Amino acid sequence: MTEVLEPAALDAPSDLGDVAIVARLGAYLTQELRTSVRVEGFRRFTGGLSWITAAFALHTGRGDALDARDFIVKIGSPAGLMAPYSSRPQSVVLRALAGTAVPVPVMRWDSDDARILGAPFLITDRVEGIELNPFTRDYGIADAGVLAPVGEHLAQVLGDLQRVDWRARGLSTLQGEDPRAPAGREQVRFWRERVRQWSPKPYPLMDYAAAWLVRRTPMQARTVIVHGDYRVGNFLADGGRIRAMLDWEMTHLGDPHEDLAWAMLPDMRLRGLLEHSAFIARYEAASGLTVDPDALAYYRVFSLYKMVAINLGGQSSFLAGGQDLRLVCLSNNIPMFMSRLAQALEGGV
Repeated sequence: MTEVLEPAALDAPSDLGDVAIVARLGAYLTQELRTSVRVEGFRRFTGGLSWITAAFALHTGRGDALDARDFIVKIGSPAGLMAPYSSRPQSVVLRALAGTAVPVPVMRWDSDDARILGAPFLITDRVEGIELNPFTRDYGIADAGVLAPVGEHLAQVLGDLQRVDWRARGLSTLQGEDPRAPAGREQVRFWRERVRQWSPKPYPLMDYAAAWLVRRTPMQARTVIVHGDYRVGNFLADGGRIRAMLDWEMTHLGDPHEDLAWAMLPDMRLRGLLEHSAFIARYEAASGLTVDPDALAYYRVFSLYKMVAINLGGQSSFLAGGQDLRLVCLSNNIPMFMSRLAQALEGGV
């Protein structure tokens, strides 16, 4: 049941401060669970640049399965890097993957109605584990011995994801893409629209790259569920095993090589866990697919195009009044990624 709360029961939806979110969470979950609840221990995480992510404890007072449990709420702030948001792609894919070999958090509640929490949101169970940070020298962990096993499991999970029969799981599209079309063409269309939205000036290289990608789009041998940001840093691990893949906001149906190429960008520091050749071998064994070198090269170019687009989004967010100074870093990255994209287009991938 996702009954919409009356607007009069809510503060102004533009208020996404902790006090307002906690009050709205309590009101919403009280209505959903048909019992008075308490929301306690609300704590934001600061790692992401997109969705607001926070943990909280729920107390139903009934001693049931949800009582005294920890949950995660993700809220698509209008000021986020890739706003406007919808909870649907994430919530749909998390529900579709429940019970498969792909470790994901349990999906509980979601809605795109901004009158409920002030913006689109989803709520999942909280999963315990460590998060590797690819942007620090030691990945932010004390035990380097877990890196190789985690790298092997990351390849295994990607293969498991690509074996999921998405049609049998009730999926037909996740972001409006046509799964029968060449996936690269669909993704170039998706990101070209965002480049036009975010860019304050024309970038001829991006126009050239988009045309290059459209002309050379391979037809995927198998259409699969693509995570969209499959990399070190977007999972929780424990004891050398991945306990949950996170951050599915860019998920869609597409080409198996897309996630593979993204994970192997040097910026993602996969090689600190596992050499690319070993990762590919483990992935091929898990997925039952053979990597096509030409398709992988194509998606390396696409990954750099997408990386430029995301950094343009960061610049746009900052110029629009975003207060997170990390957005400035994204803006400063644009020339570097543009240069790498140009080299890739010339055959230097």
